[in-house]
Formats: sequence, C-alpha cells, structure tokens
Amino acid sequence: MSYSVLTPLLIPPELRGKKSVNIGDGFILKSITNLLLPHQCQYTYTSRKLLVDDEIDKINSTKALILAGANQLNDNFTILPGMNLDILEQIKVPIVPFGIGVHGVKKYNRGMSDLTKEILKYIHQRIKFSAWRCPLTIEYLTHHLPELRAQFLLTGCPVMYDEKILSHSSEFSDDVKTVVVTVTERHDFWERETQTIDFVSENYRSAQKVLSLHQDFLELQNVQVTKFWKSLQIKILKQYEPTPFSLREYAKHRGFQIFNPQSVDDFLSFYKNCDLHIGSRLHAHLYFLSQSKKSLLTYVDERCVGFAQLLDFPICDFNYLAKYLDYNFETYRHNCIHSHKGMHKFVNYLQKEIL
Repeated sequence: MSYSVLTPLLIPPELRGKKSVNIGDGFILKSITNLLLPHQCQYTYTSRKLLVDDEIDKINSTKALILAGANQLNDNFTILPGMNLDILEQIKVPIVPFGIGVHGVKKYNRGMSDLTKEILKYIHQRIKFSAWRCPLTIEYLTHHLPELRAQFLLTGCPVMYDEKILSHSSEFSDDVKTVVVTVTERHDFWERETQTIDFVSENYRSAQKVLSLHQDFLELQNVQVTKFWKSLQIKILKQYEPTPFSLREYAKHRGFQIFNPQSVDDFLSFYKNCDLHIGSRLHAHLYFLSQSKKSLLTYVDERCVGFAQLLDFPICDFNYLAKYLDYNFETYRHNCIHSHKGMHKFVNYLQKEIL
C-alpha cells in the first residue's frame, strides 16, 4: 500500500534564497523509503509550509503520513508551521514520526509548549509507536510527556542501517584512495573546516581529496558579481575571508576537488566509491559508517551528541584529529546492530499494522 511523506528536504518557492537544501535530509528520506519497501511513497510534501486542501485530500487517500526525520523536535514543534489541532484533524490517516531528533541548539529544547504537547498526544492516539533517533530525544519527550513513554521507540536514524554494517559483510579498511571532507559553512566555521582540510591534505597526500557540499550556502548569497574579484584577491594576496566561497578556494589550493551535485542519488553513488570521511556533516558520517567505511565527525552543535551516546563514537576535536584514527570501529558496528532492534520493531509495526 502507499503512504505520504513530509520532509524538510523540499524548499518551497517562498523560502528559496533564505533556506538551502540539506542533502542529509535527502539521505533520511531515501533510507525511509528503502526500509518501507515494498510499500511505496505516493506523495511527498515539504514540512516547511502548511498543506493546502488538495494536498490533504491526497494524503488521506494513502495509508499514513510519515514525518521523515531530521532535527525538527523543538519546544514549539507543530509538524508544519502554523499547524493547530483544527487543521490536524483534517488529516484522517495515522501521522507517524520516523527518526526525528531534538533540535540540536539547547535554547530550542528548554521546555515543551502546551501546543506541542497537545499535537503529540493527538497523533499518538492513532499509532502504537513512533520512532525517535537518539537518547537525548527520548529523554526530552519522556520528561514532558511521561504518559506516552511506552510509545516512544529509540530507533536511531534510518541512515545508520545497511546490510554491510549489520551483517559483517564488509570490514572497515585502512586502504584509503579517496577521502571526503564535508563542511558546515555557518557560524564560526572557518577554523574547524580549514584545519580539517589541512589535516587531510597533509596526511593523505597520495589520495584523491574531495570537498563535498551537503548544503550550498552560496545559494543564499549574491556572489555572482564578486566571484571573480574574490578569486583574484586570493590569488594575489593569498588572503581568505571566512566565507563559503573562500573556503572552497582554500580547499582547491590544498589539492581538493569540489563536489556539489544536485541530487541525493549523485551523493550516494559517489560515496559508495570513496574510502574515508572526515568532516562536520552528521549524515555523511552515518552513511559512511553504514557502508563499513571509516568516518570521523567534528563538532558543530548538539545534534551529534545523542548519536555519540547511542553508538559510542567520538565527537572529534578538529585540533587533534590524528588521535581519533585509532578508534575501534567494530565498537560502532556492535552498537549499531544493537540499536537496529528498535528500528526493526518499528518498521515491522508499520509494515504489518499501518501500511
């Protein structure tokens, strides 16, 4: 049977220029649809704007509405902006959180609002279980909604699970021909990302080095007019401003190729042929590990902390990356296999009782 999905991957026209596509959201959506096969996703809508009547009618023609992951859970979470119980009641099919996590910035998870509590209570009247991605998320939920404790399943993120990590069919290798560095070009990013680039450049001289962009923050800037002059300044003065454009120029100077395709499938296909990931993008980290490929994750915000607790992997200080290379990745495998029990229980429930 078919189902519908809400995902933050899709950016509505009115938000273009303010929000950029996050490929990690695409990894989540792809993993969910793979886990729910042979059932098919019939309709996909953005979680960044309210649904219109026609979209609600289409959702109601399917078996369920899946809320596809990411760090959406904050004190004022309402599924969609401006959602209330009156609008929610128009959706007649079960609404199912799947791999959602806490926001990742502490100030957004200080105390759940009454409306958020009412919405979560309402959607759990129609479902037996919901899936949440880390212990910090479960702790936040059960603190504010202890009466729903038994319905909150700790499943990890859908991106974590692949046959290669779950079955020992592929071992973690030290053979590195291609290294991927992912970056997060927001807030005080420059020192973290340039030091990661420097570390890879100096320690993997013979490997192909790729800077992979999960979000293109240049889409949010008017860079077309100044691009030539910035590039000229860098070449002449060897000075770099802390901007997304300059970071890419810096990486090129250190021997990196820039990888910035338009589709989730392009990223996944490329990563399958790479050997090592070092960087700040959580879902690149989880995907590489799912393929039994080594990955080191640097700290950006709290969204990675719950995963580190669940799976016992290090959150790396970019100043000392070398010390994390001795991490026993079989520890991760063991914990991932254990965590998969929650995901298996949840997917089995969806397959047999909802879809």
